[in-house]
Amino acid sequence: MAHFAAAFVFAAVAPPDDRLEIAPGVYMPRVSCGHPDDQAKNATAATLAWILAGGMGIDTADSYHNQPEIAVAIAASGVERKKLFITTKVPCEGDVYANIEEDLRELQTSYVDLMLIHFPCKDLDGTRNAWKALQAAHDAGLARSIGVSNFLAADLDAVMALGGVTPSLNQCQMSVGSHDDAMINKTRAAGATYEAYSPLRHVDLSDPTLTKIAHDHNVSTAQVALRWIYQQGIQITTSPGEDPVYIAEDLALSSFALTADEMATLSAM
Repeated sequence: MAHFAAAFVFAAVAPPDDRLEIAPGVYMPRVSCGHPDDQAKNATAATLAWILAGGMGIDTADSYHNQPEIAVAIAASGVERKKLFITTKVPCEGDVYANIEEDLRELQTSYVDLMLIHFPCKDLDGTRNAWKALQAAHDAGLARSIGVSNFLAADLDAVMALGGVTPSLNQCQMSVGSHDDAMINKTRAAGATYEAYSPLRHVDLSDPTLTKIAHDHNVSTAQVALRWIYQQGIQITTSPGEDPVYIAEDLALSSFALTADEMATLSAM
């Protein structure tokens, strides 16, 4: 991966089995929990339930309007900050560096593990300037790693051409039946990790194909759809809410594996 050392150096944490190295010494849980703005009122309870069940990956954003609530959940969990992996996202427009600092204040932390540009700007010059702000935040120790979200090929090329620290991750919508394979390959070719959000949004969980595969593995159809992503080495952010069954299912994706034929079938749906 084409990353350059930042001026501020974080101590690397040994990777548990369920983590993937997305930048030098930065190990991200394979599955994170996020609560978009329509779930903001439940963010404290849902995040606390996730952490207490063993989920260490937390995904949020400036625009979700729930970062103070997430901070309350983190404090209530009693889990050491260094054991958690917090991802947040900032808008591309405006004073990006100031928005990064505000995110940290809302989350009551001195750094995040991954800071993303939520969407590219309307023009490539704006996107480049926003990326420079993320690079500055990385160098200052405000973010252990930096990346992008919803970036297409031209957007990714624009920030890669700047040099310095390159994106460690591109977070995009992905699910069975709705995936941009060309962008996945483009992201990987750039040395970055791909992450799926809304991994069940376009999935019919009553689909007969999913139902049969789920029955064969004694898992839920949602787990089959998520495992298809997971098994490709792609990160996942889910929204299980407070439901202990959904949380347990999301955290158990490493407990079974799909066959090559099943993977191919799901890819073709």
